[in-house]
Amino acid sequence: MSLEEKLAKIELDIQNGLKFKAADRLRNMINQYPNEPILWNRLSELYYESGFLASAGKYWILTEPTEDRIKKCVEIYEKSVNHSGTKILEDITFRGEKSKLSEFGRKKLSELESDSKKKSNYVPKFSSFTNIKKKKDYQKITFKDQLIKYGFYTLMIVILLLIIIGFFTVVNSIF
Repeated sequence: MSLEEKLAKIELDIQNGLKFKAADRLRNMINQYPNEPILWNRLSELYYESGFLASAGKYWILTEPTEDRIKKCVEIYEKSVNHSGTKILEDITFRGEKSKLSEFGRKKLSELESDSKKKSNYVPKFSSFTNIKKKKDYQKITFKDQLIKYGFYTLMIVILLLIIIGFFTVVNSIF
């Protein structure tokens, strides 16, 4: 599915009143396509239309405030996290490339990182999103590995059988 098809599906969800589902999809798409500002802006718009101004500000924080409502939402969000650069960086978890951000976005991200470094001596870093299935290295099981595994199970069964036979032998000798 292409980005446009996914956005069309999200718009359909919004029209059908499934805003929570649409917001989840947008957040997941931001993890997949972190360099697409249209996703960040659409999620911000969705939160703004739903009345969640702080959440809208969270996703508008790297966008240049061209309107008063954007500036107001970003201020509300920053106030809600006590202007903590660390908390903002942890919340937005930007996994994209800084070079693909707008000039304002790069500057804002640098300000947040320097604030975080100054106040908490820690700057959260987030690696790019990778699908877990792709990330795992599946080991090929060799014949030797299987032989060891089945040999161990066979040994455990033999020991268990010897214990049972020994138990019955002791019980028979007593009676």
